[in-house]
Amino acid sequence: MDRLSRLLRYLLRLGFKLTLWAISLVLTIIFVRAFDSRLLPDLEPWHTTRFESEFTVEDEERGASYGDYLQQEASVFAELEARVVGDYDVPRILNRFDRDSDAYPEIFPVNWNRSFELRPAGPPWGAIVLVHGLTDSPYSMRALGEFYQEKGLLVVAPRMPGHGTAPSGLLEAQWQDWLAVLRLAAAYAREQIGPDAPLLLGGYSNGGSLVMKYTADAIEHGDVLPDQIHLFSPAIGITRLAVFAGWHRLLAGIPYFSKVRWESIIPEYDPYKYNSFPKIAGHQSWEITRALERQLRRLADGGQISAMPPLLAFQSLADATVLTDAVVGSLFDRLTVPNSELVLFDVNRSDNMQLFLKPSFRRMLERVEADPGRNYTLTVIRNRDGDPFKVEAVSRVAGGATTGRQPLDLAWPRQVYSMTHVAVPFPEDDPIYGATAQPPLALANISPRGERGVLRVSVEQFMRLRHNPFFPYVTDRIADFMSPLEPAAR
Repeated sequence: MDRLSRLLRYLLRLGFKLTLWAISLVLTIIFVRAFDSRLLPDLEPWHTTRFESEFTVEDEERGASYGDYLQQEASVFAELEARVVGDYDVPRILNRFDRDSDAYPEIFPVNWNRSFELRPAGPPWGAIVLVHGLTDSPYSMRALGEFYQEKGLLVVAPRMPGHGTAPSGLLEAQWQDWLAVLRLAAAYAREQIGPDAPLLLGGYSNGGSLVMKYTADAIEHGDVLPDQIHLFSPAIGITRLAVFAGWHRLLAGIPYFSKVRWESIIPEYDPYKYNSFPKIAGHQSWEITRALERQLRRLADGGQISAMPPLLAFQSLADATVLTDAVVGSLFDRLTVPNSELVLFDVNRSDNMQLFLKPSFRRMLERVEADPGRNYTLTVIRNRDGDPFKVEAVSRVAGGATTGRQPLDLAWPRQVYSMTHVAVPFPEDDPIYGATAQPPLALANISPRGERGVLRVSVEQFMRLRHNPFFPYVTDRIADFMSPLEPAAR
């Protein structure tokens, strides 16, 4: 008995010491990161301004409509003009908050930072709600929105709270606010087309997780489901390290550590996407993916996943923002009805690229293709045999059988080794991120050369592919996928 008591006391002391050690380690990391943050560039008004008019989930609870949201959005942009936009002495040619800058969004015919709506030439046969990604704006849905408009759909693309204004807007925004706006936009779209016309949802990156959360909620609560879901680089899972992004709040209230809220502080030269990134935004993205993962597991365990509407997703095998494995494992591998399709963009395996590619991408693709139990169609966009840059679409239906190879009249651009997370929804002729974009806003065509350690912006940011060389295939595949919903088919 005495031996057992000694053992228990020893274990308690050991547990106490380990707990103290873990707390000390965490506090040390937090303080080291906090002191490192003081080396970041100075904060500007667009990093510190709080927008008092911004929409929150409490506004929805008080009965706000989508029209009310748009009115609040107008007030937020009025705040932006009054409190952030001005004439700055710093280099201004690509400062989106300087009225004399080429990147000032209000000089364009349409400020795509705001929510937008596109109506087809004739009466719409349906509607789609398009949700942009984290740090993005509705601009990322512009090209896709115009495609859906041409196909006869009403397009509703809401701005998510905290986006499209200044990076500081993301310091207060929560994922529940974003989901509330999606609910209002979906209700508005349904009102516009009536109760029987098809309603589709589309989501890019963080917008993909919001669209899936909306749909999972509808399944669990017995609400009306969308007729189809279209996903573009969906954030079904992100790195688990994002959980630590919220720990900075322990020191965020101390003025000496005012920059600790920020993962990066970068010049804001992009008119439609924030470059500076607050840590809490990454934490919010992790929170919604965690909530979605729990919900998808419940639906799968309870058999309700069979109610999931048809999904069409486009995902890069190489993705530095979201986890491709999560798109496959957490979402598509749980589907039980074979009416969905995942399109994967493989890396460029032409001979002159093979030497530079990590072998992990080949193993990842082999693992996905070898799964005999999938209940969805898997299409891989890959290099053709015997042609160094031309590509083909290889499809495998549920169960693993190959249905054939479709040669595409598309090719990898020279020196492009992979698709990227950010490129999927942008065509090659995009005026900002496209291959044919013209200065001064040809942001995808900047190719700096010089010594290391000179630039304030990482060279990797300039190197990242910003447009999709296979965008025509994306729109063709979408058109085929939603053709059963069109009036002639119905």
